[in-house]
Amino acid sequence: MKTINKILAFIGIGVMALGTGSCVNDLDLMPSDPSQITPGNFPDDPMGYMDRVLADVYLSFAVHGPNNNSQVHDFDGGMSTFQRAIFNLEELPTDETCWLSTDDAPMNALSFGPVSAENRAVFGAYSRLMINVALCNDFIQSVNNNLFGLKTEEHYAEAEECVRECKILRSACYFYLINFFGNVPYADEHLGMGKVAPQIDRADAFDRVTRTLEEVVEQYNTTPGKARYGFVGKDVAQGLLVKFYLNAEVFTGTPRWADCVRVANDLIAAHKGPGFKGSGLAHHYLQNFAANNNQLAIGGTNPVNEILWVIPEEYPSLKSYGGSTVMLLGWINPDMATNYFNAGNGWRCMVAMEQFSRKMAWSDAECTTSNDERLANWRTSKNGFAIENPTLNQSDYETNGYLAVKLRNYNMDDNGNYDLSFRPPFNKDDYVSCDWPMLRLSEIYLSAAEAMLHGAGSPVDALAYVNLIRERAGLDAWQQSDLSLETLQDERCRELYTECTRRTDLIRYGKWCTGYTWNWKNGVASGADYPEYFKLYAFPPEVVSQAGYKQNPNY
Repeated sequence: MKTINKILAFIGIGVMALGTGSCVNDLDLMPSDPSQITPGNFPDDPMGYMDRVLADVYLSFAVHGPNNNSQVHDFDGGMSTFQRAIFNLEELPTDETCWLSTDDAPMNALSFGPVSAENRAVFGAYSRLMINVALCNDFIQSVNNNLFGLKTEEHYAEAEECVRECKILRSACYFYLINFFGNVPYADEHLGMGKVAPQIDRADAFDRVTRTLEEVVEQYNTTPGKARYGFVGKDVAQGLLVKFYLNAEVFTGTPRWADCVRVANDLIAAHKGPGFKGSGLAHHYLQNFAANNNQLAIGGTNPVNEILWVIPEEYPSLKSYGGSTVMLLGWINPDMATNYFNAGNGWRCMVAMEQFSRKMAWSDAECTTSNDERLANWRTSKNGFAIENPTLNQSDYETNGYLAVKLRNYNMDDNGNYDLSFRPPFNKDDYVSCDWPMLRLSEIYLSAAEAMLHGAGSPVDALAYVNLIRERAGLDAWQQSDLSLETLQDERCRELYTECTRRTDLIRYGKWCTGYTWNWKNGVASGADYPEYFKLYAFPPEVVSQAGYKQNPNY
């Protein structure tokens, strides 16, 4: 019987060549019965098989592996899903949240800051990202070598669009790889079978990926694609460019503020018309985190498409322990799940750090109530929770931090009202039906405003962008004198919390290692500085030993 692992060898490079080493031994490349699929089948139905292979590329960004088999070995599959793997490294060591459960030791350790090279959450994130890079490259190589047996102009046009999508998804992986690990192994579709991806300079990787994205955007300008729910396209390519250019000074030593504004303004202009004050933003913030948020995604049924890149979740057909499931159940307890959030369980694993909670726009000194819609689903002192973090022990849940919950598993309309009469399905134990927004238009507005305040545009325009965000949340508009880089940083935190931007933002602000502290930073109850080397994570030791890559300093 032909296995999918043999198909992997047939259609492209092995994952070993990317330096992920032993973390992958048998990848399912298609969500199908492997006994029914051989390379010889491809010419029988070239479009059908191409679509099935592409579907599995997308599946690797939504779940931990086809048929419930994890592609990342030697680490918890649910914790190595794409969004959750990134969340572990991007949010847990910050002032926003932490992971209380010591049963999940790698995540709990990250909550206190620097971890060793052996930390399995770091291993899981690196492996997930590199596996997804490999899958994207394999697909592109398969198209380039016509292994699917494409025959008509229609076939080739569709394949060209699929290749663009894989280049965008691969670029997304490289944003996080460059961000987390610095000088990374770089592989694209030109790397030969059996070759080890060379480790290249961080700035070189930045240049290669941004050049690819710019080329993809230009291709869309020439040959526009069709907006399809759940797929990536021009909007995601531009959104990723905004993220790269916003962080260019960190990644390369040279700022790219003007490029950030250029791409952001083009993306914003494409979405203007519908939505809050014609901005392209959803009428209400929490619509982005409701059970019917799929309507706000590109290709969704709502004319407003704030969610530029969506990770679909739908119980029972597409379920995951990452995405919206962890971002709801991770915060709450079972009683809240049943009585308020329309879910079947709660894990009691996350609380918010005090310093972050106090950044919110509270109406009272006790930080109990707020007019900010973004806090409507939080559990605070009015619900019996303490804002302080005397410990990060799961046994002290309810007395060691607020719950910074965004999601609620009900539908919401354009008036901001939950439909409590309709209960989207959920598993009695786990899983929810909300999609997860990996990238929203509000992030693009705030990124453009920040770049403008660095001299790449008008402070007046920056204020207009920020006030759209504030007023949509139900807060008063700022005057020009209210807006500075410092106040913008806090507004970005209030808008994008837990959306996998905080560590990156703090590094860009120069507040990651020194200049700002929070409870339990670097393992000290009142907080202490991080060492400079913690701006990067360690490569997993098995990757270094097998591929010969240079380890990051101090690991």
